[in-house]
Amino acid sequence: MSGLRIGVLARAPIGGRCKPALLAAHEPKWIAGLYGSMLRDTLDGLQSLEADDYVVFAEALEPEPGTKADAKASTADVLARHVPAPWRIVVQEASDPAARVEAALASLLEGGGRALLSVSDAPSCPTEPLAEALAEDADAFVLGPSDDGGFYAVATRTLEPRLFRGAPFGTPALLEMMRVRCNELALNVRELPTWYDVDRPSDVLRLLDELRRHPERAPRTAQFLVSG
Repeated sequence: MSGLRIGVLARAPIGGRCKPALLAAHEPKWIAGLYGSMLRDTLDGLQSLEADDYVVFAEALEPEPGTKADAKASTADVLARHVPAPWRIVVQEASDPAARVEAALASLLEGGGRALLSVSDAPSCPTEPLAEALAEDADAFVLGPSDDGGFYAVATRTLEPRLFRGAPFGTPALLEMMRVRCNELALNVRELPTWYDVDRPSDVLRLLDELRRHPERAPRTAQFLVSG
């Protein structure tokens, strides 16, 4: 048993309902295909880390107007086509990002050990620095900063709700606020190399350029970008 539990924040890969900022440049069906590929590469990459549990935390889909579909069941059904064993799916009712992060970490930390929570849209992010940080500093709060001012991963042994509550998710101020709060809480912080996640059309071009040169970093996404 490693004492580590890994979670990934995700959404169902459905056209028009994931990565809405990409709709300015791409068709909904194409965006859903891209996101599904990125999610699978993220899961495959994190499986290189030995863990006691692997969990995909999915935001529940809002039912289509005029339907009585069960949101949790619908979300789980869609994601099941993209989430292989040993990963399991937990559908979250909360849509607020801070609440989702807090609930996911609380779930992973049940029973002790260490929790690692990652985003699902940074498929080429290297796992080696993360593995080194987890192995070399057992008590550190590990923070993976994104170059847009957010984060792509956090790892911790304790849940500190003050880190996330009221934090400006989706803005460039998030990362700096987290650093300030880590300092206020006297946490031993270990920062990973900065990476990027795919939120905007310019990020897609950046990913395409990277994977043309290094398709092995996210092979499913690389294949999709070539043939999609």
